[in-house]
Amino acid sequence: MVQKIFNLSENQKTALRIALSYVFIGVLWMLVFRFLLPHFFHSTVPAQFEGWLFILITALFIYKSINAPLLKNQQIARALKHNEEKYRTLVEDINEVIFVIDQFGKITYISPAIHELTGYTPNEMIGHLFLEFIAPEDEEKIYKAFKERLRNIIKPMQYRLVRKDGGYRWVRSLSRPFNNQRGSRGIRGVLMDITDMVEKDKALIESEARWRSLVEQAPDYIITTDLQGKIQFVNRNFFSVAENLVIGQMIYDLVPQSEMKKIHKAIDMVNSKKLPYRFEIELTVDEQKRWYFIRVGPIKNKEKMVGLTFIATDITRRKEYEQELQEYRSHLQNLVSERTLKLKTANLELDAYNRIVDQSLKNLLTEISEFVGEIEVLIESDPNKSLKQKLEKLRENALQLNTQFEKLLKKVHRN
Repeated sequence: MVQKIFNLSENQKTALRIALSYVFIGVLWMLVFRFLLPHFFHSTVPAQFEGWLFILITALFIYKSINAPLLKNQQIARALKHNEEKYRTLVEDINEVIFVIDQFGKITYISPAIHELTGYTPNEMIGHLFLEFIAPEDEEKIYKAFKERLRNIIKPMQYRLVRKDGGYRWVRSLSRPFNNQRGSRGIRGVLMDITDMVEKDKALIESEARWRSLVEQAPDYIITTDLQGKIQFVNRNFFSVAENLVIGQMIYDLVPQSEMKKIHKAIDMVNSKKLPYRFEIELTVDEQKRWYFIRVGPIKNKEKMVGLTFIATDITRRKEYEQELQEYRSHLQNLVSERTLKLKTANLELDAYNRIVDQSLKNLLTEISEFVGEIEVLIESDPNKSLKQKLEKLRENALQLNTQFEKLLKKVHRN
C-alpha cells in the first residue's frame, strides 16, 4: 500500500493532499469547536460564524495544498523547457546525427545534421521506414541488427546511407532500445560519417596487400628485427625452417658460428651510424654451399630508429660465374704464356737463320764481285766490246738482286 502511494503521479498526490487537508481540518474543527471551547469556556460559537470560519480556513488550506505543487510544477516546467532548449540546440549543432526509430522501423525524429550527410531534410525522412535510406547491399544485415536491438543486443554497426543525389556515405551507428511513455519500444542512437576513414582504410588495405604480395613473392629473403636483432617478420620460410618458428629468434643464431661476427658487426654499425651496411656470408643449405649478399638498413619512425631490415640476395650463381671466369682467365694466361714462349723461340730461330742467310748472301756477292773483276780484265782485251755490254747487264741484275735481298732482310727483321 505504501509503495503504491509513492508510485502515484503528481496530480494524484495533489488530490490526496487536498483530501487529507480537508479531513485534517474537519477533525481539528470538531475537536476545537465541539469539545475544547465548550469545555473550557462554557460557551459555543454561533453556527453561522462557525460555518464561514470553517469555509475560509478550508479554502486557505486547499489553496496552499494546490498552490505548492503548482509552483513546483511551474519550476519544473521552466527547468524542463530550459533543458529542452539547451539539449535541442546541442543536438542540432553537433555534426553527428541523432535519430529515434519506433518498433516498426519508422523514423520519429532525426536531427538536422542529416541534411548535410544525405541531402534529405528531417521532414523528408520523419514518418518513413529507415530501410528506405539504407544501401540495398546492407539492408539485410541492418534489418537483422534492428531486430537484435529491440531484444537488447547492442553492438556498433557500419553501413552505407543512400544520398538524395544517388551517392553513398559510410556511417557508423551506435543505438540502444528504449520504452516511451505509452509503453511502446523503440530505438534511439547516433550516426557518425566515416566515409573518409573507410576510403583511407580501403586504400591502406589495398596498399598493404599490394606490398605484402610484392614482399612475399620477392626472390630475396626480407627480414625485419628489433634493434638487437630479434626477428619480427620474415617474408617466407627461412630455408627449411617454417616462418612461425623463425619469428622471435635472434638473427645471428640462424647462421654458422663462423659468420656470426659479420652479423654482430652489421647490427652495431647500423645502430651507431644509422646508415645501411652491406656484406657477404657463406651458408650451407641442403648440404650445398651458397653465398648471400646482405643489405642491412635502419627502420625509422619520425627520425627515431625502431628496428632493422635484412635483405639477403642469393649470389651463388654470380660467385660461380666469377670462379669460372677466374679459371678461364688463368687458362688464357697460360695459353698466352705458352704462345709467347713459342714466339720467342721462333724469333730466336729466325734471327739465327737471318744471320746465316745474311752472311751467305754477303759471301755470294763478294764472290760475284771478284768474279766480275776478273772478267773486266778479260773484257779490256775484247775488240768487239760485246762482253763488256753483257757484263754491264749482269752487274745491273746483281745490283737489283742485292736491293731485293736487303728489302727482304729488313722485312724479316721487322716481323
